[in-house]
Amino acid sequence: MNLFGDAAALVCTKAAKEANSPSFPLSFMRTGEQGVINRISGKDEVRKYLSGLGFIPGTEVRIVNVVNGNVIVDVKGSRVAIDASMAGKIQCCPVS
Repeated sequence: MNLFGDAAALVCTKAAKEANSPSFPLSFMRTGEQGVINRISGKDEVRKYLSGLGFIPGTEVRIVNVVNGNVIVDVKGSRVAIDASMAGKIQCCPVS
């Protein structure tokens, strides 16, 4: 079983291609922007840690605040703070 979402990533990738917009790291998003997680990069332990926080491909996220690259994200109704390096491992597709 793959926790990191082949099917969800495929849906997001298809939506991004149709909208002609590529995925980008969560750290590139600005306050108030929304996106759908496309994939999580990094070592297995990092991906498992992020999935435990709710960062799973196919999940919609909203940026609450950004300070020096560190991000507060609304994911599944909870606010989660992650540092810039972790935010860089989460690829998102924009939501219009």
